[in-house]
Amino acid sequence: MTNNRLNIGLFICHLDNEYANEICKGAEYAAKELDVNLIVFPGMFLNASFNDPENEIYDYQYNSVFYYAKKENLDALIVSVGTIASFISQKSIEAFLDTFKDIPILTLESKVSGYPCLQTDSTAGLRDAIEHLIIHHNRKHICFVAGRKTNEDALERLNVYRTTMKAHNIPITEDMIVYGDYSEYSREIVGKLLDDNPDADAIIFSNDQMAIGGYQELKSRNIRIGADISVIGFDNSPGSVTMVPPLTTVNANTPALGYRAVGKIIQDIKAGEFCSSVLDSHFVKRLSCGCSLHENTEHMPIDNSSTVTDILEYCDDSILGNIKNSFFGTIVLDQINSIWKDIIEIAVLPKAKPYPKNLIVDKLMSLLSSPVTSFFSVTNIAFSFRCFSGVIIALINDPDKRSEYYRLNSHITSAIAQFLSTSLYQQEHDSKTGSWSSIYITRDTLTYGTDTAKTFSSMLAKLKDLGFAASYLYAYDEPVAIQPDGSWKTPDTLYLQAFYNPKHTAVLSGETRRIASTDIFDNEYTGFEDRFTAVIVPIFTNEQHHGLFVCNTDVDHFGHIYTTSLHLGASFKYLSLLKEQIQTKEQLVMSLNEIHEKNELLNHLSTSDELTGVNNRRGLMEKVEYLINKPANHGRKAMLLFADMDSLKIVNDKFGHNDGDFALKNIANILMTSFRASDIVGRIGGDEFVCFAFIDDPDFPKTVQARIQELSNELNETCGKPYYIEMSVGVSEFSCDPNIKIEDLLSQADSALYSNKRYKRMSVLK
Repeated sequence: MTNNRLNIGLFICHLDNEYANEICKGAEYAAKELDVNLIVFPGMFLNASFNDPENEIYDYQYNSVFYYAKKENLDALIVSVGTIASFISQKSIEAFLDTFKDIPILTLESKVSGYPCLQTDSTAGLRDAIEHLIIHHNRKHICFVAGRKTNEDALERLNVYRTTMKAHNIPITEDMIVYGDYSEYSREIVGKLLDDNPDADAIIFSNDQMAIGGYQELKSRNIRIGADISVIGFDNSPGSVTMVPPLTTVNANTPALGYRAVGKIIQDIKAGEFCSSVLDSHFVKRLSCGCSLHENTEHMPIDNSSTVTDILEYCDDSILGNIKNSFFGTIVLDQINSIWKDIIEIAVLPKAKPYPKNLIVDKLMSLLSSPVTSFFSVTNIAFSFRCFSGVIIALINDPDKRSEYYRLNSHITSAIAQFLSTSLYQQEHDSKTGSWSSIYITRDTLTYGTDTAKTFSSMLAKLKDLGFAASYLYAYDEPVAIQPDGSWKTPDTLYLQAFYNPKHTAVLSGETRRIASTDIFDNEYTGFEDRFTAVIVPIFTNEQHHGLFVCNTDVDHFGHIYTTSLHLGASFKYLSLLKEQIQTKEQLVMSLNEIHEKNELLNHLSTSDELTGVNNRRGLMEKVEYLINKPANHGRKAMLLFADMDSLKIVNDKFGHNDGDFALKNIANILMTSFRASDIVGRIGGDEFVCFAFIDDPDFPKTVQARIQELSNELNETCGKPYYIEMSVGVSEFSCDPNIKIEDLLSQADSALYSNKRYKRMSVLK
């Protein structure tokens, strides 16, 4: 329960399907009447693609939404078994429904053991249609295009065909029956049927969608529908009356199925008792069977002396009889009768009133613009007025009055045509606007992708443009995948990335956006006080799920939902790739920094002396060579100091290598301290050190040597060792030149060093 109202869930197939859309219309109408929330879960076909496996390979992803139906967010669940489970066995259907057994369930179209069902009885309407062909049109070779052999509805309709034909002693051979999939892609099987039955004079289709493909195949063979062959459909879908010629069909009361389902499940919940119910079907005569608009007018039980009431009753029964008992019938009849009554009074009655053309056209335009056209379309109204016109013309004997009526009817026809033209233009405009708004979701994501807040704000703006009353964009933080048994494991929580509703619009961040999957329709951010119709669809690309799109809207805007979800999928995919790219870049930078640091460390280790920390021979030689050969240093004065620790061998032999190491470290420290930070100090052998420095001051060599002596004296006074730590040094001064060899400079410094050694103390011991 949300906002103190019951939540009624509806499992249905894809919203672009006319039949599914009609069920949703009826369900929404009832939900508004009863002030309950309707939550639509539009999947696809369980364990199957519908008609194009190659291009619909990922359609199964839509079925993931079913598994967000929980007892925590639904008070009842209506399942259109006929639309989502046409391709699976009865056992599989039962297993699927058992997943939701903790929610009160009502199935539609097909009975499933253990669950109450609301379905339409195909028998009466289809039997009347077949007998109409046999008796009225004398058809003898009547073929049948059935649904799948595993579909209960299809088998029931096929059985009506067999029993009715048998009752009239008309033989049936198996090649007179073909099996389709309830889609409009039926040309191939209809072609085979015609090839096998060249003398066929009628075809009955198990639903209107397959009749669309049948029309295409018949017309491609120049077979005139209604004249050369009779065609009858089933369902009375909105498009059936727009077919050329208008399709004779059976009214399966599809909107009523959705309407009654909502009322019934609520009633059953309150009563605590659940039972099955059946709706009747009715034959709808149009032109594809071979009938004409004005036939039988000579034998009408009315004439120009009949009362207005009698004429209206006849017209209602003969033209609108199939909707009289529907939930919207009274509203339609009241509005149409108001217009027909005016026309009868001015055109038929002896004392006719003046022709108020404008008044009648105004009433008609009001009818065409009213919400009733959601259930009784403008094309149905137009066809009804065509039939009504035939009745009226038959009742008018006076030539002048007939001419007047022709002029009035011309105005009516023009008004309907103009309205249809305007409506089609508006639909095309809305479709383009919707398409562009959806496309802009992807475009703006590519534009603002690095700015997450701006990207999601743009998405919300485009969703508002599409007419959704509220939108919620949820993202997954863990993978969602199909299980081996065909079910889906949904995450415990999702992230609400962004949303808007009548009260608030926001792009969220942090843990506050984490929402339990059972609360996606009712949480702190939804805040919807009025009743609502919501639709939930997955956001995915190919096999990868990114999140959920939940929108509050009405059936009139359902047409935008799939296109929008696809563009949201592309946008979420791009954001995911962008995030991965940024993470990869960051990791690459970290890796490069780490490599650089390690290279620096390796370089340091390869060019420094492990014991003393100064440069080793390689490090010193590379650095000195670089500075000497550097063009900017050519001609610059420099010095090379060669230092040799006195008596290292004696210290090692007498006091051990630890003391020898101690002495070497201190020698290195004295040299580092004596020279500048920019100078180079290195240990090139066991007790040998070399230092390089530029001479900016002529006295610098002497200053350095004095500093070495001074530091050595301080060390020997304070170190507490029983031996002297001293060194002999020699200096070679030169000017930098690429032709100078360091070995020559070292040799010169070494000679000076040995000259210095002659003046050292005889014993290293104190």
